[in-house]
Amino acid sequence: MVGSDLRGNVLGWLNSTMGGSGGMAANQRFVEAFVKSLGVIGASEIGDKTFFIAAIMAMRHPRLTVFGGAIGALAVMTVLAVALGWAAPALIPKVYTHYAATALFFFFGFKTLWDAFHHEGGGRE
Repeated sequence: MVGSDLRGNVLGWLNSTMGGSGGMAANQRFVEAFVKSLGVIGASEIGDKTFFIAAIMAMRHPRLTVFGGAIGALAVMTVLAVALGWAAPALIPKVYTHYAATALFFFFGFKTLWDAFHHEGGGRE
């Protein structure tokens, strides 16, 4: 399995460079969580519409400009997500944020399915 091989290689490298076991359990857990998170994010984002749009734009426009725009948009969305993630639970009771998150998840899931089934594109996908 590629994920476990990568994790083993990274953990082995960390162990050899940090000289043994002192505090390595916390570092190993961190690296393991980091590698797993990176893998999940990479797998979920590779087919994202934004990925394809950025790739197409990079074919027609200067790559550095497209990269700067994509990184800038990512930074703005990250700041907004962090601000909302901090403010919503602080201002709204946890039970309401839980139900709101559940409702939004199902809404966007059904909307995506609706769009997929009612797609009126020129070609078959």
